[in-house]
Amino acid sequence: MRLIRSRHGQGRQDFFVLNREVEGGCEIFLLPPDVASSAPPESSDFAVLPVPMVKPSVDGTIVQANSYAYQLLDISSNQKVMIQDLLEGLGRSIPDWIEDAVQGRAINHPEFLRLARRDKEVFVQVILNRIKLGDEDGLIAVLSDATELKSLEAQFVHSQKMQAIGQLAGGVAHDFNNLLTAITGHCDLLLLRHDDQSQDFADLTQINQNANRAAALVSQLLAFSRKQTLRPESLNMRDTLADLTHLLNRLVGEKVDLDLTHDPRLRHVRADKRQLEQVLMNLVLNARDAMPDGGKIEIQTQNWNIDAAMSRDRVTIPIGEYVKISVRDQGCGIPADKLSKIFEPFYTTKRIGEGTGLGLSTAYGIVKQTGGYIFVDSILGQGTEFTLIFPAIDADPITQAPIVEVTPKAKVNHGCGVILLVEDEAPVRTFASRALKLRGHQVIEACSAEEALEKLRDQSLRVDVFVTDIVMPGRDGPSWVKEALVERPNTRVVFVSGYAEDVLETQQASVPNSVFLPKPFSLDALTQTVQQQMH
Repeated sequence: MRLIRSRHGQGRQDFFVLNREVEGGCEIFLLPPDVASSAPPESSDFAVLPVPMVKPSVDGTIVQANSYAYQLLDISSNQKVMIQDLLEGLGRSIPDWIEDAVQGRAINHPEFLRLARRDKEVFVQVILNRIKLGDEDGLIAVLSDATELKSLEAQFVHSQKMQAIGQLAGGVAHDFNNLLTAITGHCDLLLLRHDDQSQDFADLTQINQNANRAAALVSQLLAFSRKQTLRPESLNMRDTLADLTHLLNRLVGEKVDLDLTHDPRLRHVRADKRQLEQVLMNLVLNARDAMPDGGKIEIQTQNWNIDAAMSRDRVTIPIGEYVKISVRDQGCGIPADKLSKIFEPFYTTKRIGEGTGLGLSTAYGIVKQTGGYIFVDSILGQGTEFTLIFPAIDADPITQAPIVEVTPKAKVNHGCGVILLVEDEAPVRTFASRALKLRGHQVIEACSAEEALEKLRDQSLRVDVFVTDIVMPGRDGPSWVKEALVERPNTRVVFVSGYAEDVLETQQASVPNSVFLPKPFSLDALTQTVQQQMH
């Protein structure tokens, strides 16, 4: 705010100039001299200015304010209020801030503060300036509602945090999958030398089972970070829920009734059946836990046609045809202040020891990776409803299921193939090499793509299958395989990775005769995959 002097028919007159940025330009307000008068706010031009303005004294008492300021601050004109009682979150004391303004040390420096209101959370941008009131210094504060701006800022920070956690989860899962591959693999090798009568058999079985549990936890982390491998197929949700109903009834117990309602003409969706079942089981278990005294869980499926784009919870659902799945309970509900956090990893409303905080974040990751949407509505004391929305598709034509040939175990044990194994993790490479040698294969090991290409310079070397990690220091798996296939076009390829299959989506399409094997893999999974590639 600055003082200017204007000429007009009645001589010169002083005005205060206030600039405010608006969309597409700038608004300029000329404040007449009576802003400094002692007239009541209602009788001055100051009172009707379309900008919230407050005149505090040097001790912080609000001397005058206009109607917009009273409305924003949620106070009445007859209240004796100190400005330090209305604003908070400055990071230093309000009196010090006022003193800086009086001394001219905070000119035109905006501050973002929070209003001390109980009805709702409101943020304001405040510019506190010094003005002359006769021979004395005075203050005027210009306020603007910054709640939406702070909300957008909070959403941006939250999205960055979630992205960072997702990247961390994906990276940790990749490294952990390497460890699990080595653990389960060497455990499989030990189990080959021990039968169920062995003294160590029970211990080895426990190691194997707990390693598989750890693998399931890693799968949840990958689901949250949307880096897991999905196997989408055309699903009829009526059939999927029918297959799942028996298990769900056992999980919810006798005190909870499970009620399923389906649209008779329900369309198909494209999703990974196993992962979608995990989502539904998690939602039903949460509903059961919200009703310790029993109740009813309703699962409803229906076709849903959206004629106009619908925006909700920071996402926009485009026009189209969808299948909607609702899971509704009659439980305790979720407090409003916690609803926005329930999909965050490691956040749980359950008591300590009763929940990991990964269930809903995993469900969120699976649904989003599938191309769907998940929403939650809850009323405290009345219940909660989760809504899943997936794009509808036409049912796939009925095709005959492919015939899977089961190779006799004796034949598998005599592979007699030459395998080039490329893996930068030494424990994984050691296990994989021993596993393949036990099946009768000759294994050539390399710890990097560069070493593999160097070995392949020997033209007399015959290689039947490349088994290679995808992500390695230096050159990655697909790039060195493409170079090697120029000279050896008939060689089969097995890509392995602790990341999801989509890390090589387009690259694998250009690599002929290649398959993907996710980590952690077992001894049998590795040897059977290699054996299938040789035929």
